Amino acid sequence: MTFKEVYNKTIKYYPSEIDISDGKSVGKDGGNFKIMSELWNKVELETESESDFIRLMVWGIFCAYHKKAINNFLNGKRKVSLAELDIEYIKYKFEESLLDTEYNHYAELRKEYKTE
Repeated sequence: MTFKEVYNKTIKYYPSEIDISDGKSVGKDGGNFKIMSELWNKVELETESESDFIRLMVWGIFCAYHKKAINNFLNGKRKVSLAELDIEYIKYKFEESLLDTEYNHYAELRKEYKTE
């Protein structure tokens, strides 16, 4: 599987836009978004029976949404959209988990993963 294949299979679980109007600043550069966190929990439940590739991508996409949500919220915006997400950041977060050889949990997946 390639990053693009996993991403395209996973993105359908997320909406194209998320309301972040309930956000709260945390620390200097952080944020807490209840609606987004609840959505992430919902997506995790929906993908419980999916492959580990999909489940890792769920995390990567959430990380990108959260990172962009903080930026948007601090700049007065009340929504974050899929179109705004940094695909390279998603790839980084996905591969950070998948390719971490410190843990053998994903050793079989690493064999199936094809870098582009």
